[in-house]
Amino acid sequence: MDYRYLSTADQKAWFVRFAEKECAGVSPFYESLARAVAAKPELLELAAHCRKGQPMPNLFFAAVHYLLLADPQHELAAYYPSLNGFTDRSLPFELFITFCREHAPAIIRIEQERIVQTNAINRAAYLLPIILSLFSKGTSINIVDIGTSAGLTLNFDHYAYRYRNGKSFGRSPVLIESELRGGALPKIQPSVRINRKTGIDQNPLDLTVPANARWLQALIWPDRRERFERIEKAIELAKTARIELIKGQSIDDFRRVLLAQEAEMPLVVYHTHVLYQFPPEERTAFWKMLDEVATQRQLYYIAAEAASVLPRDYGKKGILVTLTTYPEGQKESRLVAETDGHANWIRWTLTDD
Repeated sequence: MDYRYLSTADQKAWFVRFAEKECAGVSPFYESLARAVAAKPELLELAAHCRKGQPMPNLFFAAVHYLLLADPQHELAAYYPSLNGFTDRSLPFELFITFCREHAPAIIRIEQERIVQTNAINRAAYLLPIILSLFSKGTSINIVDIGTSAGLTLNFDHYAYRYRNGKSFGRSPVLIESELRGGALPKIQPSVRINRKTGIDQNPLDLTVPANARWLQALIWPDRRERFERIEKAIELAKTARIELIKGQSIDDFRRVLLAQEAEMPLVVYHTHVLYQFPPEERTAFWKMLDEVATQRQLYYIAAEAASVLPRDYGKKGILVTLTTYPEGQKESRLVAETDGHANWIRWTLTDD
């Protein structure tokens, strides 16, 4: 979809939906700003330059945020909680309009060059327990993240965890928090060794490049201060981590990456909120490819996706986390958890239903 060819009414609808469906109750800052932009055709026209297939409000607001992160002394930056540390200052909309007018060429360039690719690192809240419960003490494994962006979830073994109403463990400047809403937390074996971490993405972000790190920060909504501070710390950890990022997006790309892993090493493949971007026929091809790889590797496959995206109906809606294993060559898939998009809560199911 080329947003430039939409009517002003349709462009406006994108920002209204963003305010109502995504920001309400989550980000008052962006909810208010999105409603204001929706009523300003000049800004809608500017936002419409974003790349095809990208969520227009997210990309437009991230482009502005990116420029302010590069120029934190600008007058507008004083009204962004991510830059001023406060959440109760009302942003003067005329100042926002002026900033966008003055920086229109830069905003358009960012919209056309960048894509929305957040790293919701809180999803490590379910990845770590599942992965580290699969193996016995002292086992070495390889892990591959499909749709990795900057690879931050691959660093789950370097984060600390606090499960509200549950357990806490680990020491790290990066704290992962989640509420346990039911079921039993899988028994974690902390001595499992991760031998190799590989992420594959259509546009992997090398965080040793300052512009990439800043873009990842820009994608965080400004009034989600805790997420903004946490991703800053996670980026610093990632800069020194042994993570291999590979550019690729086709089934053949995925196959090559998986088969390049050591054959004798157990391999865990996972993705979180990725397959919804695949056409149905590509999803089917992806799952078939995993089945083929499993004939040559000891493979474990974790999928965290909307229920409608998964190949099997588990009788539940929302975001589901499933585990597929291949004991003695026989494929077994089971539902292990229900959660929300950012793993703010987890309900462990661990059933075969």
